[in-house]
Amino acid sequence: MKNKTILFLSPFNHLSMMAEGWAARLNEPSWNVISAACSHADYDALPVKAMKEVNIDIESKTPHSLMPQLVNKADIVVAIYDFQRDSLPALLNQSKQKVLRWDILNPVYFDQLTDRWAAYQEVCDELAVKIQELKKQLI
Repeated sequence: MKNKTILFLSPFNHLSMMAEGWAARLNEPSWNVISAACSHADYDALPVKAMKEVNIDIESKTPHSLMPQLVNKADIVVAIYDFQRDSLPALLNQSKQKVLRWDILNPVYFDQLTDRWAAYQEVCDELAVKIQELKKQLI
């Protein structure tokens, strides 16, 4: 199988970094995985903590902002966003790459810390399933 560059993309980088962590855990030699944020590439301790619960360390990952070069370099773009609340850049609509869209709740919209924490835990589990499905699609 030809090597594939997979770009995980989310509005604030939290979801994409979590997906990148799950994909990296598969240790699929034909995958080069990267993540980026559509709007705000920043650090948040809650997704890091949620991933640590499943023994995946994303703390050292540097949040990246979306650049056209990342999209152009990718064979597949996985856009992870809350279909009800988030929007993705028009850049993806013009992309020649295959774009997969995953409707996943974005925990940043929860005001209460306990609710946000619970949402990150749920998203962590949901992303694990989605990454396994992606592996089946690509192999």
